[in-house]
Formats: sequence, structure tokens, C-alpha cells
Amino acid sequence: MKEDTVDPEAPRHPGFVRKALDWAEDLSAQEILTAARIKDRTASGYLPSAALVRLVRRYRTEGDDDSSTRLSTLLIARAYEYVRGIYARMGVDGQDVVQETMQTFLTELAEQDGVDWWEATFERELRRRAADAYRHLFKRHRSRSLVLPEDHDRGDDGEEAHEIARRAALAAFAEVRIPTEKKRRLFLLLMLNELPIDAPEAPNDLVRLTGIPRSTLANLKTEFGRMLKSALAEKTS
Repeated sequence: MKEDTVDPEAPRHPGFVRKALDWAEDLSAQEILTAARIKDRTASGYLPSAALVRLVRRYRTEGDDDSSTRLSTLLIARAYEYVRGIYARMGVDGQDVVQETMQTFLTELAEQDGVDWWEATFERELRRRAADAYRHLFKRHRSRSLVLPEDHDRGDDGEEAHEIARRAALAAFAEVRIPTEKKRRLFLLLMLNELPIDAPEAPNDLVRLTGIPRSTLANLKTEFGRMLKSALAEKTS
């Protein structure tokens, strides 16, 4: 399955994306996450990146932040690996270009809910954005002054993109460091959810949502905080 053979006149889902999305309709969120981990395009159950963009946005608009975050973690990893590979093959240290390209992608993933080019020709769009970033950086170095491209002129100063990146990083941490699905779910609820642990006067809180006592949830949040601090210490040591 080759994504960049598609050249629609306007952003819309090409046939292979519609087919993948139709197939995903019958899958649970966990089954979609499993399929999204498949990297071999020829393997049964492979979901193209363009389809993953639609699914990430769909979960987000439906209020399923857990599934949206975990799926976006896998999608971001695909995009990062792809753009980094472009410059590795050129023999260029393109880390600045990779980071700028990813910032643009994360911003548009967060801000757009309708069908756009990321959902039509994902890899072609990544290559185009990487080329734009390369040109921008070249101009900066040549002029020895910082000239921000228009893509960075966002109304929220990229805050939502940073939030998606933060959520993706925490979801990735949970996948690696937390052994059980139940505990991973509690980690995401406690570390990412805006609901209070216990607030009888509010319409919802985590005690009522999970059925777990407040003291247990509070202890878990403390434990998860220690795990994050420990991981950060390992990374910086």
C-alpha cells in the first residue's frame, strides 16, 4: 500500500483510507491500537497513517482522550521516524528540520478536525513540510537572524500542540513502564484527566468514575509522580 500515489484535487479520503476506516469501524479501541503498531504495510491489519490521523481526531471529538492520546503516540512515532529517515538518507543532520516539521504536524493535528491533506497524502505532506522547514532554517542561518515562518503564527502560540505532545509522552511512558492495562488506564486518568479525584459538589469526579476509594487514587497519583521523577532522573543522568 503506497500512500503517495494519491493526488486528489481537494482534500478528501482516497480509496485506501476509506477502506481502512470502514474496516476499523468494527474494531474496538484496543484492537485499533494493536493494528496501529503494525509497521509492515504488506501485513494483514496494517492501518495507513492517513487513516490514523482521522481516528485520532475522531476519538478526540468524541471525548475519548485516552484512546486519542495513545493512538497519537504511535502516529507521532511513525511521523518522526519517517522525517528523520529522509535526512539520514541524505547524510544530513536534520534534527532542527525534524523538530520544526513535527511542530507543524502536531499543531495541525490538534487544531483541525475536518479532512485535510494529512488524511489524504500523509507522507507527501510530511515531505512537503520538511522541505518548507529546511528552506526556513536555511534562510535563518543565511541572514543570521531568526525569522519565524507563517506556520508558527498560531493563535494559541502552539499551546495545544504542546499539550498533545505532553499527552503523547505520558501515554508512551505508561506503555513502557506500567505493566497492566488497568493500571495504565488509571495512570492516564490521574495524570491527564482534568476531573478532580473527589469532589462531591461537582457533577463528576474520579472516585465516582472508577469506583475506587479516594485514598487509593491519591496514593496511586503519588506513586505515578515518583515514577515520572525517577524516569526523568534516569534520562538526565
